[in-house]
Amino acid sequence: MLTRTLVRPLILIAALWCGFAGAAEEVPRGMAFEVYIRLEHGMTEGELVLRAGKPDHQAIDNIREGLKSYYYFPTVANPFLTTITLRSGRIENIDRARKPL
Repeated sequence: MLTRTLVRPLILIAALWCGFAGAAEEVPRGMAFEVYIRLEHGMTEGELVLRAGKPDHQAIDNIREGLKSYYYFPTVANPFLTTITLRSGRIENIDRARKPL
C-alpha cells in the first residue's frame, strides 16, 4: 500500500505529464535538399521562411547584434539538422549536418 508521502509526488508527476502531453510539440518537418540548395547568404528572413517554411525551432542568440538561429530538425526522409543563422534579418551562415535518428 502506498503511503501519503509517495502518493502526492505521483499525483504531481501524473499532472505534469498530462500537461506536457496536451501541449505536445509539432512533428519536425525538416528541410528538403531541394530547398537547402536554394538558400543563399544575404537572403532576407522573409525569403527564408517563404522558401523553407516555418522552422522547427528558433532561438534569439544576441538581441543587440540581431543574431537569431532557425533550426530545421532531422526527419526520416531528411536526416539532416539544418541551422540557419541570421544577423539583422539576413542569412549569415547556413550549416547542415547529418544526424542519426
